Amino acid sequence: MRAEGFGVLAVGILEKLRLGSRKWDKTIVVVKPKPRMKEMGIIANGEATSADEEGSVKQDTFKIRLAHDAERTREARFLVEKRYRDVGYHQASNGNEAQACPERITLATYREEQVVGTLTVGFDTGTGLLADQLYKTEIDELRKQGRKVCELTKLAIDGKKTSKRLLAGLFHIAYIYVGRIWGYTDILIEVNPAHVSFYQRMLNFEVMGDEKMCARVHAPAVLLRIEVSKGQLMIETVGGHPELARQERSLYPYFLGPEEEHNIIQRLMQD
Repeated sequence: MRAEGFGVLAVGILEKLRLGSRKWDKTIVVVKPKPRMKEMGIIANGEATSADEEGSVKQDTFKIRLAHDAERTREARFLVEKRYRDVGYHQASNGNEAQACPERITLATYREEQVVGTLTVGFDTGTGLLADQLYKTEIDELRKQGRKVCELTKLAIDGKKTSKRLLAGLFHIAYIYVGRIWGYTDILIEVNPAHVSFYQRMLNFEVMGDEKMCARVHAPAVLLRIEVSKGQLMIETVGGHPELARQERSLYPYFLGPEEEHNIIQRLMQD
């Protein structure tokens, strides 16, 4: 399929899913901690589960939602702006960003109705990606090979409420949209050079572009890439098994399991 043809098809799919999403409550998944003996109310060491422990479990439960309306989009944006200020980034607001990548979805993680994490997925449907501003040459090489590329932007996590499960949940839902539903082959992300090793170690990204200065945030950036199939293989192998985290030192054991993933896909694809 020619690139422009795929772009038209992708836009159609995005619009269909946007319309379909209005028929459900916009909560993609509720992620609860894996039950342990005490959390199940089973007596251990002579004591049953305490109210404090039950409260702790409740606080560790979060929902991932599609930021489908103005209110949720605004809540996600506020978190991004706050986290950017905290680390000294300056976010440009000249309107170029919307023009560069009009086809995107924003995911938001809620804990007790407060946004504690967000991630935006941008799709290459013919109008380009934000990463093209610095790395068009590198990305065009992928396009010439027939690869279907997308990008992750605006990742922000509340520093006081972060967890591996929360971060893994956001990335897993992004994987579902990107690979399982729309068939994209490559995920790109621009990160600060100081964070490159984290993405390599915890998510198996590889460096694709050299360090450059990103005018959007007035900070240096490095372009990273992962083939969607490689990430999906890791999810299929260790996803849903946090007990494997000691031997598989990445975020993938904290991803959702196959059955949960299947249920989410069915939910997202309903008419």
